[in-house]
Amino acid sequence: MKPDRLDTVVFIISALCLVGVAIAAFITDPSRQPRRVAYLYPASAAQQNVWIADINEPLAHQQLTDSAYGIYDFAISPDGRWLAYAERNDSGAATLRLLDIRGGNPRDLVDCVALAANCTSPVFSPDGALLAYQRAESLGGRFGLSRIWLVDMTSPDYDTAPLIADTQVVGHSAVWSADSNTIAFYSADSTQPGILIYEFVPSGDDGVQLRFLPTTQGTMGALSPQGGRIIYPELIRRGNQFFTHLRIADLRQKEFANFTDPQGSGDDAAAQWHPDGEQVALARRYTDARWTPGHQIYLRSLGDEPDALVPLVYDERYNSSYMRWHRAGDALVLQRFPLLDAAGESVRGALPEVWVHDLASGQSRKIMADAYLPVWAGG
Repeated sequence: MKPDRLDTVVFIISALCLVGVAIAAFITDPSRQPRRVAYLYPASAAQQNVWIADINEPLAHQQLTDSAYGIYDFAISPDGRWLAYAERNDSGAATLRLLDIRGGNPRDLVDCVALAANCTSPVFSPDGALLAYQRAESLGGRFGLSRIWLVDMTSPDYDTAPLIADTQVVGHSAVWSADSNTIAFYSADSTQPGILIYEFVPSGDDGVQLRFLPTTQGTMGALSPQGGRIIYPELIRRGNQFFTHLRIADLRQKEFANFTDPQGSGDDAAAQWHPDGEQVALARRYTDARWTPGHQIYLRSLGDEPDALVPLVYDERYNSSYMRWHRAGDALVLQRFPLLDAAGESVRGALPEVWVHDLASGQSRKIMADAYLPVWAGG
């Protein structure tokens, strides 16, 4: 039996739809998108805005925001579509704004001016469903200590609420686990300083959602992709000087250990977990004969001895400490600061720079000078 004309038309339309879907999926496949980084620029100006650049064509960078009073900090959604940013106003406080990078049209995400609050440091959950930020309420002529709040990015009105209802739980510098189930932040409570780890769905047998990790360093650690471990800095005194070493905590087993030797010859500024959860990039400056003016980036596997470090991004002319892995785990974006020129002389009036390091080739490339706070922007 021959198909009638209507059946043929339906078949053709269905086939074209399938082809269109396949082409769209091919084009929008994250692995096929150009790799881009976003950053604040220019660092030397009174105000900075958010810019974005293809790492293969960095000079053709594009300005995303146009703020008269400047941008404090920002975040890019995991799919590379949304820019959330803390925009300053004429009083110096910041409110949260949202921009569709593909189509423009910035809008208020949380109108912190109307709420008499100062809102900064947005960070998207890896699944893109939530955004955490710091919010400090007005206390008359000043702002109080910040708390961690969440925005529901799936709600039409972007509903916002505190992560923890207790107003006495203060903190800053939120980070997420890769599965979006765990969020950790540094508690700014001077009477009980440390890191707080919150699980939306408790993973432990005890059903505890909020755990506390005492540390007096004052800065946030790095949460493992699975959320079960955290590497954090701790001050140590050697002789008459103070240095920083790294500790590691297994939150579920409640085990603590030194990740780097507290009595060794390293001064460790920061760490970032590789997406595989088995390697860690850390910023170290040695205090012995291997000393360099600035911190260098090293790589260590969890099973290795504390000082079994492999140089990853090493150039004595630079200080490198701020870094972020690409989700594929094959590249780092870094903020670097030039300390010495080619002749070994100190650089006067130096400005921060954005670099990308490729693991396969071992090569580092400068993306933009006079820029800072770089993040991957999809792709």
